[in-house]
Amino acid sequence: MILLVGLMLLFLIMGMRLFYAIAISSLIFVLTCTDMNPIIIVQRISAGSDSIVMLAVPFFLLAGELMNTGGITDRLIRFSMALIGQVRGGLSFVVVLVNMLMATVSGAAIASGAAVGSIMIPTMHKQGYSKGYAGALNAAAATIGPVIPPSVGFIIYASVSNASVGKLFLAGTLPGIFIGLALMTTCYIIAVRRKYPQGNKRTRKEIWLSFKSAFWSLFMPVIILGGIMSGIVTPTEAGALAVAYGLIVGIYIHKDLTWKQIPGLLVNTAKATARIMVIIAGAAAFGWLITREVAPDQFISAFTNLTQSSAILLALLLVLILLLGCIMEGGSIMIILTPLLLPVLAQYGIDVIHFGVIFQLTIMFGLLTPPVGMLLFVISSAGNVKINELLKNVWPFYLVLIVSLIIIAYIPEISLWLVDKFGGNIK
Repeated sequence: MILLVGLMLLFLIMGMRLFYAIAISSLIFVLTCTDMNPIIIVQRISAGSDSIVMLAVPFFLLAGELMNTGGITDRLIRFSMALIGQVRGGLSFVVVLVNMLMATVSGAAIASGAAVGSIMIPTMHKQGYSKGYAGALNAAAATIGPVIPPSVGFIIYASVSNASVGKLFLAGTLPGIFIGLALMTTCYIIAVRRKYPQGNKRTRKEIWLSFKSAFWSLFMPVIILGGIMSGIVTPTEAGALAVAYGLIVGIYIHKDLTWKQIPGLLVNTAKATARIMVIIAGAAAFGWLITREVAPDQFISAFTNLTQSSAILLALLLVLILLLGCIMEGGSIMIILTPLLLPVLAQYGIDVIHFGVIFQLTIMFGLLTPPVGMLLFVISSAGNVKINELLKNVWPFYLVLIVSLIIIAYIPEISLWLVDKFGGNIK
C-alpha cells in the first residue's frame, strides 16, 4: 500500500492530472505487487462509475447551467442588495447571501464562486472595498455551495457509503445556514473596523419588485427539497424535475434563455460530468486496491491503538481530510477514504450522515488552502485579484470556517435535527 500511495503522490508532485496519477499508480501496483490480471483495473474503473445514485449528478449540473444562464445570478444579487445592502458593509452580506441562494441551485463551489465573484468583486471595489477583501470573501462564501442542497459531493458520498442522498441533503441545510451567519458576523466586524460604506436605503416597493424578479429562482429549492422531504420523488427524480423547471423559467418566464443556447449548455454539462466521473471512476479502482490490502480489523485497530475517544478520533480524521484536501480533488478523497472509514465510524458510534456533512465541509476548506486552493485561482481569475492579496485577506474567514466546522462536528444535532424531524419519508 505504501508503494501505491507513494506513486500517486509522486505523480501529483510531477504535475500529472489526478485521474492519470491514480490510474497509472494502480496499474503499476497490480503489475508489480500482485498476481492479478491488469484488466482488473479497467473493470474497477468501469464499476466505479456504474452507480444509479450518480445519475443525479448530470441532472443537478444541468439545472445549475440552465438557471445561471437564465439570469438567476443577476436577479439574486438585485434581491439581496435590496434586502440587506443598505447596512454598513452591506455588499459583504450580499456576497454571502447570494452564495447561499446560489447553492440551492448549482451546489458547486467553483461555479458559484466564478458567477458571483465576476460580478461582485468589481462592484465592491467601486464602492471602496479592497479587491483582496472582496476576493477573499467571495472565495470563503463559495464553500457553502456544496453543503446546502443540492450537493454533488453528497451524491458521491452516498454512492460509496450507501447513505440516503435525501437525508444528506437535509442534513446539510442547517450547517450551511450556520456557516453563512458566521461569515456575515465576521463581515460586520470587519466592516465596522475598516469603516466600509453603507448602501443606499431601499424602499419597500424596490424590495418587493426585486423579490418578484427573483421569485422563480427562489422557488427552485422548494421544489427540490419539498419533493425529497415529502417522499414524492427521489433525489435523482428531483434533479430531473429541476431541469424541467429551469427550462420553463429560463425560456418562458425570465426569457433570458433561448433554445439555441441549450446545445451549448448540454455540452458544458457533459464536460463537467465527465470531469467528475472520470476522477471518481479512477478513485474507485485506487480505493478498491487499498481496501483489498488493508483489512478492516487492521484499520480499526490502528485507530483504537491511538485513542479510545470518539472526540479525539473525529479531530484526527478532520485533520487528515483537511491535509488531503490541499492536494487532491474532493470526490477522490471520498471514494478512497469512505470504505475504509465506515467500519471505524461504526466502532466509535459516529453517525454516517453526520460524518458525511463534516466530510464535505472539510473538503471544501481545502479549496481555500495552497498549494492547490482551486477556489483561490478561480476567484483570482474571475475578479482580477492577485493571489497574494487573496491570501492576506482570507485568513479571518478561514479561521471562522474552521471554528464553524469544529462546532458542527461536535454538536451533531446541527446536522441531524432536520433529519430526525422530517427524514422519515425520504427515499
